[in-house]
Amino acid sequence: MKKVFLFFLLSSVVYVSNAQRESRSRTALSSKSHFGVGVEAGLPLGDNGKPYSVVLGGNLQYETMPDTDLGITVSAGYSHWPVKSSYGSGSVGFVPLLGGVKYYFTPAAFFHAQLGAAFGTKSGMGTSFAYSPGVGLKLSPNIDATLKYTGFSKKGGTLENVGLRLGFNF
Repeated sequence: MKKVFLFFLLSSVVYVSNAQRESRSRTALSSKSHFGVGVEAGLPLGDNGKPYSVVLGGNLQYETMPDTDLGITVSAGYSHWPVKSSYGSGSVGFVPLLGGVKYYFTPAAFFHAQLGAAFGTKSGMGTSFAYSPGVGLKLSPNIDATLKYTGFSKKGGTLENVGLRLGFNF
C-alpha cells in the first residue's frame, strides 16, 4: 500500500510540475529581455535604526530570460540614507551595482537574489560588498513589486534595511 501511495504521490508531483511548466511557456512573462526602472523605500534594521530612519532610492534594471522560469538581472542605482536630526545633519549615499538571478515560481511570483558592490558617494567611504535577496509579484505585465532585504557590508559593519521596490518594465 505504501508503494502505491508513493507512486501516486510522485506521479502527481511530476504531472503538476509539467503542467505548470507548459502553462508558463504559453504565458509570456513580458518578453525575453527588458529594461526596468524602480523606486525603493526601506527601513533600516538593527543599530542602523538609531542614526537613520528611512532609506530611499531608485535603480535601473535589465533582465534577460534564458528560460521561462529563470531571469538573469543586472542593476545600477542610488541608495540615500538621510541622518536623523538628533544625530546631526547630512546623509550617506551609495551607488550599488548588482547582478543576480530571478526564479519564477509562477508566472506572477518570483524569488530574486543579487550580489555586487556598493560604492560610497563621499570621499573615504570606499566600496562595500552588496547583497539583496527578496520575493516579489508581477502586478501586471509592466509593473512588479519586490519585498527585499539589502545589506552593504564592509570591514567594521553592515548597513542593512528591509524595503519595497516598485518597478516599471519596458
